Amino acid sequence: MKSKLKELWFKSEDKSVEYSKLGIFETLSKLVYTAAMLVMCVIIFIVYCISELVVYIKEKMQRKDDVEKLDEYSAQEGYTVPEKVEPGEMSKVDRVRKWM
Repeated sequence: MKSKLKELWFKSEDKSVEYSKLGIFETLSKLVYTAAMLVMCVIIFIVYCISELVVYIKEKMQRKDDVEKLDEYSAQEGYTVPEKVEPGEMSKVDRVRKWM
């Protein structure tokens, strides 16, 4: 029984080597490689999206906290407050243009 099993084993190995030389196995190996690369790319893309989402949420929460901490008379960093304009010197349109 053991000898028949060994003989079957070696025959199947010979057949597998014979079939592996066909072009279809080369194509199948390329397809498997492509599928593996696609799965890897999708996983990396998902991880990148999650990390960017976490950073966005943190920035959003920080901005919300910064706005709550500002008092009503101070300007945020980066904004310029226009010079004081006397009421009678300029029309409303000119004042708005100067501020912009």
